[in-house]
Amino acid sequence: MTIISRYLVQRFLVMLGLIFPGLIGFYLLVEIFERLDNFIEANAPISLAFVYFSLTIPQIFYEFAPLAVLLAGLLTISLLSKHMELLALSSIGVRPQKIMLPFFLVAFPLSIVLVLLQVSWIPRMTAKAQTVMQVEVEKNPPKGTLQGNRLFYLGDNCIWSAELGDPNAYRLEGVQWLSFDRNYRITRLVAAKEAVYSGKKWIFRHGLSKERMGGKYLVRPFDSLDLKLAEVPADFVAVETPPKQMDMASLWNRIQRLKEAGYSAKEQEVVLWGQLLYPFLGCSLLFIGLLFMLSNERGGLALGLSLGLIIGFTTWIVWNFALTLSRTSKIPAFLGPMAVHLILIAMGLVLMRRLRF
Repeated sequence: MTIISRYLVQRFLVMLGLIFPGLIGFYLLVEIFERLDNFIEANAPISLAFVYFSLTIPQIFYEFAPLAVLLAGLLTISLLSKHMELLALSSIGVRPQKIMLPFFLVAFPLSIVLVLLQVSWIPRMTAKAQTVMQVEVEKNPPKGTLQGNRLFYLGDNCIWSAELGDPNAYRLEGVQWLSFDRNYRITRLVAAKEAVYSGKKWIFRHGLSKERMGGKYLVRPFDSLDLKLAEVPADFVAVETPPKQMDMASLWNRIQRLKEAGYSAKEQEVVLWGQLLYPFLGCSLLFIGLLFMLSNERGGLALGLSLGLIIGFTTWIVWNFALTLSRTSKIPAFLGPMAVHLILIAMGLVLMRRLRF
């Protein structure tokens, strides 16, 4: 790495070190004002609020990384232009591509690190933050859990254990339903090959029913057993972690389970590709942003900041539209988020032809 490249990398890293805390701090300030009432009403200690907001920082870091990379690149170029350093570089024959390369030597590895963090660590921190809010603050502990594809649910004086047969939980497989009285004594146990929700009742098929009759238990096999229970499929679906809050490994496993069961996994695939390609959005934004600043002879801090916010906000809108289009149309799941990168790169190539030095 040349002296000029090391200098540019250093300036870029310094700017990143200033912008990241600023963006995270601004978002945390908004989050604190929005969530503070919840902690006050729950009479929660300040230490619990500190834990919650600390756990949200990794997710904030991930979401703001592309914008931070863009702003750091634009403001670094603005400062170089303000101090006539760009003019000095061009006068000694340094090409724009050599000026831009050190920025990508930082941005691309940062994107890879973000992908690796999103694989497991960031979703775990986010899940812990949600647990703190739901259990410790709102006093509303979850009624169930999903381990792999096995559901465990605490219902109305009963416990369910089953595998989800479809994404909407209208069909359960390998079902065990256990009811108990106020003294937590088992009153009935139903084990069936499957259970299907008809809209008003659950239909258990091919199983055994063990019911307490006085001091004895009566065991009866059945081909079909109808039970009107308080639990509905929506209760079981609520236990599942939304795709946006899942790590990539869990998303991949859910996609494979849905496909093996013959159901569409389009939404999960779109989220997976979005998580994989989103960190690299900083590189694509940096490409178009740097070229715009280098092609503009009157660049300044105000221009760099305003340009970064405009490009970043516009790209955020386009990104979410592309994800929605991938979910609702017949195009491949990866095409929506990939198209945003391709559009930004194409615009950058057009701007590259305008460079004069």
